[in-house]
Amino acid sequence: MSSNTHTSHVSQESLLRQAVLNTSQSIELLREAVSNSIDAEARNIDIKLTNAGGEVWNIVIQDDGNGMEDQHMMAFFNAGDSVKDFPQTSIGEKGLGSKTSFVAKEIVVESRRHTNPTVLKVGTMTDPLMQLAAGNMPTYAIDTDPSNYSSCLTSKGTRITLTGVHLTSFNGKKTNDPQEVSDRVMHYLRSMCATGTVKNRHAHKAHIITSVANVGVIPMISLEVVGASGTVTRGPLPGSYPMPNIDLSPTGGPVSEGISQNSKRFCDVYDFTRSKTISVQGKLLTVHYDGTVIIAGENVRADMLRHELKQGWTQKSQMGVHLCKDFIPLRNDTSLSRELLNGEYYFEYKVFLNCQSFQLNADRNVITNEESDEIAWIWDDFSTAVWPNIQAKANVYRAMKDGEEGAIEAVRKTKQAAALKAGYSTSLDVVVAKSGASLAYVKQPKKEADVSHLLAMMVQSGDWKTELSPIDRFGQYIDASTDVLVEDTTGKVLLVEVETLLANLFKHQHPMNSYDLVVVWSLGTMTLGTSQNAPWGTNGSQVPVALIQNASGGWELKWGTNTRPVIVLENIL
Repeated sequence: MSSNTHTSHVSQESLLRQAVLNTSQSIELLREAVSNSIDAEARNIDIKLTNAGGEVWNIVIQDDGNGMEDQHMMAFFNAGDSVKDFPQTSIGEKGLGSKTSFVAKEIVVESRRHTNPTVLKVGTMTDPLMQLAAGNMPTYAIDTDPSNYSSCLTSKGTRITLTGVHLTSFNGKKTNDPQEVSDRVMHYLRSMCATGTVKNRHAHKAHIITSVANVGVIPMISLEVVGASGTVTRGPLPGSYPMPNIDLSPTGGPVSEGISQNSKRFCDVYDFTRSKTISVQGKLLTVHYDGTVIIAGENVRADMLRHELKQGWTQKSQMGVHLCKDFIPLRNDTSLSRELLNGEYYFEYKVFLNCQSFQLNADRNVITNEESDEIAWIWDDFSTAVWPNIQAKANVYRAMKDGEEGAIEAVRKTKQAAALKAGYSTSLDVVVAKSGASLAYVKQPKKEADVSHLLAMMVQSGDWKTELSPIDRFGQYIDASTDVLVEDTTGKVLLVEVETLLANLFKHQHPMNSYDLVVVWSLGTMTLGTSQNAPWGTNGSQVPVALIQNASGGWELKWGTNTRPVIVLENIL
């Protein structure tokens, strides 16, 4: 017997191509670019998007950070390399983030290192995806102070030019309108990226300072969008999450039924931090987590989310818990939100929960260690220590909202009661034509329950025994497959389907063999010979059903050789 030993082979071209394309949104390349700028201590980040036709855009990202030397430039173009000035706190760690830019047809990186800003480094790469598809690793060139190259980068920093980038959507929405693109991209930069988080609210904490890159730096963000219909510029705006203003006693809310719904403008904010030293696989580990909670009324939520919702999305889809690392939020987790935020009302909260113990996949969109002991402690601690404080603040909002809703409902019911009384006199009367018969039922039925009550009173009076046959005694009104149980003169129980109009019998899809007879107020639009197709039929079979009259002049529904009597109370009275 013989065996051969083989070494596993890695298709580096295939893996790199997968890493390039492994993003949930195409604009994540902006997230990765600004993360690199934050790592480089940039104070100003300028982004320009120019539409090149359809969904193709040219992108320029320029910062005034520390800039690059050869090793930084090579790490930008190489897969798996990560060279940071402050590796212990830097955002990037896998050397894959910058490769999201490989979707461009051409990449040009210009950089001047802060230690030697007179020297210009220029790196270029052409159509990396095409090279990868051909089974080749992309090639690039780095030039130092090329004599024939004119750069607008005159001082320290980096400028990245991406030509021919396919951007399918902007924060979840397809659009080419420069105003809408600028609104949504700026919101994305200030909500879902390192340039726009709540980290500034936690920058004073020792464990944050030592673990989150440049936590005290709030860069200024400028954005220019050039499209066929014009150019829109935004900023410079501070790179921090645009927090709504706290307002615990709002006024001027929208008015409904004369009641001001001020709770819709309610807003409170709660910051928290928790830590514990726990044993993980026999080793002691101190776990910290921090967060910011926004408790928001409906109008505040609408303002917060106006540039991230797309058609068909609701506020609920974007509210709840956003887990964060480096204070960069992931998309919200609805199931976790329901679990941690009291289920039914989770959408009234925007929670940024940051933990540096979270481990992320390569594209930073998924936490991969949610089943670990340290994360299990966070969920438990949040529920027992943080949630009660959130709930206490939310109770102020809840009491305000419930009070308004109660007042509005009271006004509506009062109006409804007045309208019912006012409309009563115009309702048609029940006219009893039978000589000697009397009925303490005044108005014609408008709904199924009216017909049931009228039937019961007619049975009780005894004046219509012949006309109501075979119904002799009223049994029970039930809420089941049929409506009423009655008895005939022998005590036999019969199933009665009650409807206001006969056509409703077919609209409500009652199987023809689920009742013994039908009682309606009126035939409505159905006349002799009218046929309805009953697709539910009998036990699921399809049958045509016709309205006929029997030899005695009574109405019946007939299908095949089967019939069901139809008692029309309007005709009897």
